[in-house]
Amino acid sequence: MTSIGQADDRDRSLAAAVPETGDPVPAPQEPAGATPARRRFPPRTWIAAFAGVLVLPIAVAAGITFTTAGANRSDSNAAAARIVSAADLETEYGIKVKLVAVSAGGGMIDLRFTVTDQDKALHLLHDATVMPELLVEPSGTVIHAPTGMRHKVTILNGGNYFILYPNPGGAIQAGTKVSVVIDSVRLAPLDAQS
Repeated sequence: MTSIGQADDRDRSLAAAVPETGDPVPAPQEPAGATPARRRFPPRTWIAAFAGVLVLPIAVAAGITFTTAGANRSDSNAAAARIVSAADLETEYGIKVKLVAVSAGGGMIDLRFTVTDQDKALHLLHDATVMPELLVEPSGTVIHAPTGMRHKVTILNGGNYFILYPNPGGAIQAGTKVSVVIDSVRLAPLDAQS
C-alpha cells in the first residue's frame, strides 16, 4: 500500500522527465551527424507542378497570339457598311457610343456603349457571333473582339456595355480616328481617347 506522499513523489519525477514546452509529446530528435529524411511527393503533385510551370504559360501565350491574330481579317464588312452619325446611330438603332479609348498601357482598346432603345438595338446586336469591330481610319485595319468575348448578352434599355479589344502593334493611339462597325452600320470616325 502506498501512501499519498509516495504518489506525489512519482508524479513530480515524471513531470521533471518531460520538458515544459507546451507540447504533450516531445519532438523526436535525429542523431548527431544524420542527414534529414527526404520528403517524397506523390505523382499527382509533380503533374500539377509540371502543368503550372510549363503548360499553363504556353497555353496563355497561345491564347493571346490567337486573339490578337484576329486583327485585319478579310471577313469584315467594315468598308461596305453604311456610315451614320452618332445621333443617327442612337435615333435609328438605339445605341449610343460613349467611349473608344486606349487602355492597359496601350495594349487594349476599351469600347463602351449604352442601349437607349432595346428593340432598335436588337436589329444590330441580334447575333452573339457578330460583335462590333473597330476600323482604324488611317490604316484601314479592322480590329475584331477576341473570340472569348463572343457570348450571348441580354440587351436591356439603359444598359451600359463594354468590350475590350487587343491593340495589335499599337494600331490605335490617343487621337487616332476610329469607326465602330456594328453589323452593316459604321459610325462616323471618333477620336480615340486615352
